Amino acid sequence: MKKIIFIILISTFSLISSVISDELNCEFFSGAWEGNKKGAGYKGDLKIVFDDNCNYDIFKDDGKILTPGKIKIKKGTKVTYKNKAGSRGKVTLEDVTLTWKNTYTGNNYKIIVKRNN
Repeated sequence: MKKIIFIILISTFSLISSVISDELNCEFFSGAWEGNKKGAGYKGDLKIVFDDNCNYDIFKDDGKILTPGKIKIKKGTKVTYKNKAGSRGKVTLEDVTLTWKNTYTGNNYKIIVKRNN
């Protein structure tokens, strides 16, 4: 009986650990991501640089800051952003690619970036 309870406890702990490790956090985004922006406003290549606190700066191809901002991670999996220019939207993650859409403020541009290794 003790062995069965022990096995159940170990299985439960393993399941909880795997769920927790699948949750996103600010450190996951930390570093540079490169790609481009299409749609309204600036169009072209850009770089997004995150710190460990979910703050970011978006740089144009010429190295000038396009806009700073911050992402929020909700329920460990849903990511939204808000930048100093007033744009707000959703960020989706697929493999090593982030896709940004300003779904709350016009839905008129898309940014696609990949982690810069």
